[in-house]
Amino acid sequence: MLTKFETKSNRVKGLAFHPKRPWVLSTLHSGSIQLWDYRMGTLIDRFEEHEGPVRGIDFHPTQPLFVSGGDDYKIKIWNYKLRRCLFTLMGHLDYIRTVYFHKEHPWIVSASDDQTVRIWNWQNRSCLAVLTGHNHYVMCASFHPYEDLVVSAALDQTLRVWDLSALRQKSVKAPGGPGSSSGGGGGLEGMSNSMRSQLPAAVNADLFGSSEVTVKYVLEGHSRGVNWAQFHPTLPLIISGADDRLIKLWRMSETKAWEVDVFRGHFNNVSCVMFHPKLDLVISNSEDKTIRVWDLNRRTCLYTFRRDSDRFWILAVHPTLNLIASGHDSGMLVFKLERERPAFNALSDRLIYVKDRYARALDFDNGRDTPMFALAGKQGGASGSGSGLDSMMGDFGGMVSSGGAARPIKARSMSYNAQENAILLNYDAEGGSYELYVVPKGSGSGGENVVEPRRGFGSCAVFVGRNRFASLEQGKTVVVRDLHNEVTKRVPVMLPGADMMYVAGPGFVLLRNEETVAMQDLQQRKITAQVSASSVRYVVWSEDMNRVALLGKHVLLICSRKLEVLATIHESIRIKSAAWDDSGVLLYTTLNHLKYCLPNGDNGIVSTLENTIYITRVRGPAVCYLDREGNPGLMPIDPSEFTFKLLLLRKRYDDVKRMIAESRLPGQAIIAYLQKKGFPEVALHFVRDETTRFALAVDSGSVEVALESAKVLDRPDAWNRLADVALAQGNVDVVEMCLQKTKSLEKLAFLYVLLGDFERLRKMAQIAENAGNYMAVFQIMMYLGDYEGMTRVLASCAQVPLGKLCARSHGLDELADELVGEEGASIPHAPQQQQLMMPPIPIGASENWPLLQISRGMFKRDPNSQGEFEEPALDYYEDAATFAESERDGFLDDENYVGRKTATAAPVLDPFAKELEQQAATSKAEGGGGGWGDDDFDLDLPVDLPGAAAPSLGAEGDGLEPQEDEYGRVADTETDHSVYYVPPKAGVGIEARWTRSSKLPGELVAAGAFDEAMKLLARQVGACMFGPMKEIMSSVYLGCRGATPASMNTRSNALFVKSALGPDRPYCMLTLPFVKERFSAGAQLFTQGKFSDALAVFAKLLLCIPLVVVGTMEDVNEVKATLGLCREYVMGLLLEQQQRKAKADGNAAAQMQLSALFTHCKLAPAHAQLTLRAAMGAAYSTKNFIFASGFARRLLDSSPKPDLAASARKMIQFCDQNMSNACEIDYDDRRDFVLNMGTLQPLYTGSPRDECPLCAAQYSPEFKSTVCVVCKVAKVGASAEGLRISTVQMR
Repeated sequence: MLTKFETKSNRVKGLAFHPKRPWVLSTLHSGSIQLWDYRMGTLIDRFEEHEGPVRGIDFHPTQPLFVSGGDDYKIKIWNYKLRRCLFTLMGHLDYIRTVYFHKEHPWIVSASDDQTVRIWNWQNRSCLAVLTGHNHYVMCASFHPYEDLVVSAALDQTLRVWDLSALRQKSVKAPGGPGSSSGGGGGLEGMSNSMRSQLPAAVNADLFGSSEVTVKYVLEGHSRGVNWAQFHPTLPLIISGADDRLIKLWRMSETKAWEVDVFRGHFNNVSCVMFHPKLDLVISNSEDKTIRVWDLNRRTCLYTFRRDSDRFWILAVHPTLNLIASGHDSGMLVFKLERERPAFNALSDRLIYVKDRYARALDFDNGRDTPMFALAGKQGGASGSGSGLDSMMGDFGGMVSSGGAARPIKARSMSYNAQENAILLNYDAEGGSYELYVVPKGSGSGGENVVEPRRGFGSCAVFVGRNRFASLEQGKTVVVRDLHNEVTKRVPVMLPGADMMYVAGPGFVLLRNEETVAMQDLQQRKITAQVSASSVRYVVWSEDMNRVALLGKHVLLICSRKLEVLATIHESIRIKSAAWDDSGVLLYTTLNHLKYCLPNGDNGIVSTLENTIYITRVRGPAVCYLDREGNPGLMPIDPSEFTFKLLLLRKRYDDVKRMIAESRLPGQAIIAYLQKKGFPEVALHFVRDETTRFALAVDSGSVEVALESAKVLDRPDAWNRLADVALAQGNVDVVEMCLQKTKSLEKLAFLYVLLGDFERLRKMAQIAENAGNYMAVFQIMMYLGDYEGMTRVLASCAQVPLGKLCARSHGLDELADELVGEEGASIPHAPQQQQLMMPPIPIGASENWPLLQISRGMFKRDPNSQGEFEEPALDYYEDAATFAESERDGFLDDENYVGRKTATAAPVLDPFAKELEQQAATSKAEGGGGGWGDDDFDLDLPVDLPGAAAPSLGAEGDGLEPQEDEYGRVADTETDHSVYYVPPKAGVGIEARWTRSSKLPGELVAAGAFDEAMKLLARQVGACMFGPMKEIMSSVYLGCRGATPASMNTRSNALFVKSALGPDRPYCMLTLPFVKERFSAGAQLFTQGKFSDALAVFAKLLLCIPLVVVGTMEDVNEVKATLGLCREYVMGLLLEQQQRKAKADGNAAAQMQLSALFTHCKLAPAHAQLTLRAAMGAAYSTKNFIFASGFARRLLDSSPKPDLAASARKMIQFCDQNMSNACEIDYDDRRDFVLNMGTLQPLYTGSPRDECPLCAAQYSPEFKSTVCVVCKVAKVGASAEGLRISTVQMR
């Protein structure tokens, strides 16, 4: 059972699926009605008008309506589009249990606790019939799928089948037609008919009952009340469930109905029972907290699914899909019983798939579909996929297989060997099994071929060679077999927790656990690549095996052959299948969409799907697929959108131009995509709106196009934005025009100051003075250095004292005396130290900046796009202006080509335009006062502004017409610009080269690739905590970098130190001499008794060793030996720390045990003697004379110095006379043991243990997956490849 959706809510009493949309209605005991989208898992709407629990619910098959009935005796008709109740039907006198729409007629059938069944016409809102006969609560009533029948079930222990033929005939008769009158008869019958015709239908039914509806059958057999009854969708069968815990099957004929069989197994009241819409199964639920699946033919229980705390109340089956919903005490769940994905394997020319217990082959070229052979078939519990049934265990907490019936199990996956014409089918039954079919090559096609399968146990069998296949056994071993199903090799799985295996080419397999997908080489028995990917379900390789798509439930990863992630796609709806097309685009399907994904991760929708499909092959503008029934099909698609994006991605601009000219691409989507990816100039061809066109032109840097749009818009915000863009390009003329249009006097004046155009600045001052803007005039006079003008401006503003001060400060005494102000006004004193403000001196002409004209060369196909599609680069959308020399158009190299006359800003050439429009003429009056709206604003502006008509080359009488190149640009013969400068492509930086060529963790850290280094350390030594290594990594990173000072106001020059071990490898400061030097320093501190300092040195050295880089195998062995010594010293010093703490606490037993264990650390001989002497003293002081004697004897065995030997002999002599220990400790030096660093206790030989993959410290099993306390980096018990510090270890 596959759970698709689950909710948590109050008790669910009613459920209904929408026939078309992915919706399900649930009614709650709290009185609420919830509308859910089970695909998205979201609550769409909530309807709350009922008072009390709502038990009945149903969707109309065609209208946007649904009906509900509740304990408030009301039937409500709702419109889910209007999100409100349309009307209410009243008539029942007690709780309403169920309500259902008729599929054809505007009828509703309702069952109630008032012991009646009513049929309503929801169009005229009347009650057509009241069905009486039950003498207890009517729990259920429903229409027959295609006959005029109603079945009802009641607590009076009976089922009743009602005939609606007369009611249907009456309802379809025309008013006044034949049969509308009584047609004869008299007396009481005529009087009765006359009275009935005069009463409303509802009153008529209540008083006289329903003569149009008669009881056809009364089914008795249950010993207690019946809770549910339902017709079979196609057969004359009825299923019922009752409080007697039995499910009964009934058969009908034209004249009678009888009991066929009984389903026994529930332990409490059967709440609901349904026929499966597609399979010969019966699904029931009960108050015994179980859902049971029954075989309709064999009448046996196949599976039981149990929840621990929830009773089940209601079931609903989807009318067309394989979906079932069940309501329980704490919510509902939507599930299906089998996995519907067919097993298939697509090749380049054909499709091999399984359908109806046959292996079939579909030829993609001619569409011929032929059966290959009949499958022997696995036997299991339910029709369809056993995997679907098994997976319910995690959702319900328990599953019981009842055995009994044997039904064919659907294959979960397939692997096909084209060379040997062999097929592997994988099943989930029996914990994982497979079937191998080898079809003789000489046998013809057809279902009559008999091929005996070779079976075996093991999940995920895939072909790994021409005559070899592999299967995964218990997640620990990959078993390789030949085509005779005989084992040839067993390879241990290198990925911990692997539960699935996929094909990955000859000699390789992909392994998956909950968090990782790894590629394992079966020959070398190692992991060659891995990627973090959770819950991968399917793997789809490209035809050349260079790219792979990893499909999860809601995530899709595109990776290279080395499992480098190229793109990641997240979907809110389940991903179902995927296939690569010939151009390298991945097409994939969700439940309701066909989508595409480009190699760089850009994705979009190709089409909407009515039904879920599984893509098998993409062939041009069509997709080959299999539907859920296993039927092959061909669906045409429109590949224009992703083809256009792919061509643009691969820089095939000639094909892009052709698509623009010939195709109608979706405008808004393409515009947004082009603008996002840095091609706004291309997007200009899809835009007619001037506002959008202006924005795109500004983004693309096309000043001329933006200027034309700004003239049309003529808005201040457009002029201001264009001024900023033009100023960034140094297009002074356009900046000047924009500032004139917006009348920005201050900005325009400052522009003239920057340009040194003092003549126009004086005219600006005159215009400002005429406008009465004295502040602007004073500022301009300051820019000009006109101090006399500044004085006169101050005087004209009635600031005579300030004017006199300004004049005297600049030596204009005569002008100061001429100023006459108010009497008594004080004149400020001028400061003694003054410095004259001089106007700036222009160093260049006031003209546009010269820009390099760069050819984009987009009419020729990029040479890099030939042949196979290359791996995604760091930046697919690099600026087209920086393309290589080979992409330039041929005319650029022509010696006769001439450039522009003036050094104005080079326009950004539009490669897709056939002809660039001529620049619009801008008159001198527009540049003068007219542009400002002020006749006094008369500046002598040049006429050759951008947008003005280009001057004729024949203006001086040479008679030559202007020449145009193929882009429509006017050329001049005076200046030779025949050589264009094309900047070269940016090369790969030294750090990128270091990262690419580095294979060791230390080199990757030196290159700055910290993420890659940490991943490599995790794989090699099980590292999981990198915080302690941060300082060391920073030192290694900085150790190969330097800087030299540069000239003033320039950045320093970076220096990168390369390694002598090979080209493009960084220098690593952690070398063998460094390791030796630091170890000697730690040993010296240990000898001096500075244990804290020694521990810090050894611990840091232990963290440095994984980043060490050496050149020879001898150096590798020496570094590994040092690593072992560091581990022993760190362990001993940790024991010494705890010993001191125990001594301070007065814990003699702990002190004695820690001292004894310290002596078993494998230290240097001199240091080992020191530990024995200290342990001997600690044992003597704590009166553990037996231990003291043992330590003294071990000390004598180590050949100590004479004075130390004499002390040991004295200790032995004394202790032999007092053979006793004051403390009982866990220490026996006669047995071999290692130190358990998790508990600091001995771990004797034979005890289970785990070790740290980095430092090899030993731990008991309970410390597995914890961080090692010695190195503080690695995870205890982690699977690791081993420490690698030299490239010679990889050969």
